[in-house]
Amino acid sequence: MSDSTNPQIRTRRRSGSDEALGEFSDLPPARRMGALVTRLERIRRMQTNQMDLGTADLRILWLFADGRSRTLKEISADLNLEQSTVNRQINAAINEGLLQRSREAGSAARRISPTVHGVTAFERDIEKSRAALQVGLDALGDDAENFLGSFNRFLDVYEGAVRSSGDTV
Repeated sequence: MSDSTNPQIRTRRRSGSDEALGEFSDLPPARRMGALVTRLERIRRMQTNQMDLGTADLRILWLFADGRSRTLKEISADLNLEQSTVNRQINAAINEGLLQRSREAGSAARRISPTVHGVTAFERDIEKSRAALQVGLDALGDDAENFLGSFNRFLDVYEGAVRSSGDTV
């Protein structure tokens, strides 16, 4: 049996949710969930390609949503990334006018913070994402709150299962 005719392997390319889930209805629940997660990842990549900011810039600017400036070392720790990687990403974001460096009086450490342009670009991209998510939630109507509660419980348990296998999130 070829991959294209094997129902255990084939994937859905169309977006109709009832049709897509129906195609996987003969699969065990964990396989169906895997197919849905794969579809969600594909949609998220599509949305990421529509954003003005890159993934690294969004991740860094999200960190500053709390209004605190940070040192390079703090950013590395908060993002759980090597300092050399963060340094390269910070320098690129500074060159793009998204971040700025400053030095507090009496301190040798240079602090990083977003520029007005960076905050504006971040908020614009976050709004694009939020608006698309809201359309999906609106389509659920009265079921939206139940969905969010169930999805949150699923993620908590799923994360626990992943962590217990020795992987970090």
